[in-house]
Amino acid sequence: MANIKILVGTVYGNALDVAEMCFDQLMDKGHQVKLLRQPEFDQVFTDDADVLLVCTSTTGQGEIPDSLLMFYCQLQDRQPIRPELRYGLITLGDSSYDTFAEAGKLIDSLFSQLQFQRLGEPLVIDACESLAPREDAQPWIESWERNL
Repeated sequence: MANIKILVGTVYGNALDVAEMCFDQLMDKGHQVKLLRQPEFDQVFTDDADVLLVCTSTTGQGEIPDSLLMFYCQLQDRQPIRPELRYGLITLGDSSYDTFAEAGKLIDSLFSQLQFQRLGEPLVIDACESLAPREDAQPWIESWERNL
């Protein structure tokens, strides 16, 4: 079983709701899971987490939500090269904006630069098409978990 840390970037709570559903699903499958609502570098890298799952919305003009921004900046500053670290990404956004799901794209790009290994394709949930992001994420997390 995997040691998974779920990192949450949320403004209005939708990404947190999705993250909590993922937490429950992964725990039910027997994984060790921690949910970090405001992750910091030392929380994420202090033990042997071998998988990260990021659940984030996009805020403002394509920015990372405040609850995840400190971790993102710490990663940029410290640049930990971790080719053994695997990750998944769920990003929420609104396609009526030019910066649709930009926070997820920024995180994915940084993780790639740091040689983290992405498991599967990111799930992008569009608020213009979905009224139930939690339900949209459920089949994705089930499929993603099988790849662990």
